[in-house]
Amino acid sequence: MVDQKKSTTTATKKAPAKTTTGKPSGKPASTGAPLKTGSIRDKKKTKKDKREEKIEKKSKFDTNYPMVREAKLLWVKIKEIKLSKEDRSVLVEELSNKLKGHILEIVLKHEASRIVQSLLKYGTEEQKLNIFTELKGHEMVISKNQYGRFLILKLLKYGNEAQRNTIIKSFYGKYVQLVSHKESSSVVEYIFAEVATPVQKTAIIEEFYGPEYRLFKSEVPRTLEDIIAASPNKKESILAFLSKTLTKMISSKGDRLTSLTLIQHLLVIFFKHSSPEECVDMADTLSELLTPMVHTKEGAIVSYFTISYGSPKVRKAIVKSFKEFFSKIALQEYGHLAIVRLLDVVDDTLLLTKSVLNELIPILPESAVHKQGYLWIMHILAPYTLQNFSETTVGLLSPTMKSSHGVEAQISKKDRSQRRKEILDYISPKLLELCSSHTLDLLNSPWGCRVLYHTLSQVEGNKIILIKKILENITEELLIEQHANIQMLLKNEYIKSIDLPVQLLEKFNWMELVVKDSNIVFILRELLKALPESDKKSAIIKQIQASKTKLKATKFPGIDTLFNLNDNSSTETVVEPTPEPAKVVKKSTTKTAAATKATTAAKSKK
Repeated sequence: MVDQKKSTTTATKKAPAKTTTGKPSGKPASTGAPLKTGSIRDKKKTKKDKREEKIEKKSKFDTNYPMVREAKLLWVKIKEIKLSKEDRSVLVEELSNKLKGHILEIVLKHEASRIVQSLLKYGTEEQKLNIFTELKGHEMVISKNQYGRFLILKLLKYGNEAQRNTIIKSFYGKYVQLVSHKESSSVVEYIFAEVATPVQKTAIIEEFYGPEYRLFKSEVPRTLEDIIAASPNKKESILAFLSKTLTKMISSKGDRLTSLTLIQHLLVIFFKHSSPEECVDMADTLSELLTPMVHTKEGAIVSYFTISYGSPKVRKAIVKSFKEFFSKIALQEYGHLAIVRLLDVVDDTLLLTKSVLNELIPILPESAVHKQGYLWIMHILAPYTLQNFSETTVGLLSPTMKSSHGVEAQISKKDRSQRRKEILDYISPKLLELCSSHTLDLLNSPWGCRVLYHTLSQVEGNKIILIKKILENITEELLIEQHANIQMLLKNEYIKSIDLPVQLLEKFNWMELVVKDSNIVFILRELLKALPESDKKSAIIKQIQASKTKLKATKFPGIDTLFNLNDNSSTETVVEPTPEPAKVVKKSTTKTAAATKATTAAKSKK
């Protein structure tokens, strides 16, 4: 019995406690006995104890940690939006005094760098000078740091002119290295795009021309043309060095660097002065890197050169890289040039229709009334016209490319007119649908009305519905508000060849409208010119002549031009009676003749 009890007790002690699920927990069952001194419960620490322990632990590795921690508490208060200017000044002064002498030690750390940036933003000139003085001579290291670069940017933004010039000059000779670095490239971009003077920009650009230009700086702004004009023998070496530097940088870090204004500017210089063969090689390098830069002015020009000099393979790669971005690029201030050039030089019209036009057709309604968006449509309907494109753009859209050497290179095989016909045939039904479905929007837009005008002239197809829509949407209010658009529309040769002008004449009481608003005068004049010779035209001209006095009384600009529109189909001319002036003229003539005879007789007697 004793042995049995012992074995039972032993089994009870060794058996693990069971959980609520009935499974053993792996832990001994609690006996309910009081804990001994030094147990876990006694060792439990408060938040304050843990915080102090953390500070003590970090202070062993970073002696500035306690100071940064206190500075952070002040920084949080300084950032408060509702804080008064006086209270903020007090806190900024306290923060400045706390960090004085330790700026360089902490600026390379995340939160500490942000604290110093706030000092630059809210501090006095003296406080900013203290920060600048402590960091002077270390700009290169700080600009390459993940967090320190933001401090350099703030110094450039909030510092005075002398401080900015000092920072910019401290980087002389190192800009090629800095622009290649992941962190410091943003500093170079800000300097070149925002704060550098023309002389400083020249110094930065010329560092990419060769080692000698990193040491010797020009004291006046100058271009590569100026350098070549002064030393023609340097052209080849400069372009070779520029090509080598750009190719090396873009090949390894192109996705990031091509978005920089400085790199885009250098690429434009390269394309303008290099031979066609060198440009073809650079176009191959850039074929898949145009998307980040196409939205800027010089980036769009780089895209234009790349498309122009690119081989069919390169152009196909460009189209592929623009995929899903065409709708955005088409509406950009400069980006549309890339699309226009693609439509102008790509020989594979199947590629254009499937990859480019199919992405642009859904945004036709938006593009047609957009200041830049309508231009790609105009390039299909009325290419190379100065009414739609600037003289510079028309000059760029050349079938050949000419380098500074005077060498011309043919850039396409297919005839321009054939390419345009194929594209126009594909998009014509969509343009007619656009004009019929969004007639009022087009009439209310100066750009949309041009699309409507050229669609009527250039697109073949059934336009009965479109003409009906135009007539329905032209109201008295529209005539007054969009008079310039209506005048332009009435000059369209297709409009003149159909009965729309006659229908417009019948729709309104023009003699009432013309005295209401001065703009109606010019619309009526264009309408009369568009009308075919008929009884209706004769009738309206007679009404105008009969109301001459009333119309002149309005003193509207251009009112006199209505009276010069003679009706060629009728010999009758309505003239208001003026008997008195005729008699006066007759008497005056008789008296003058009699006086002349008397004078002649007197002279003969003498």
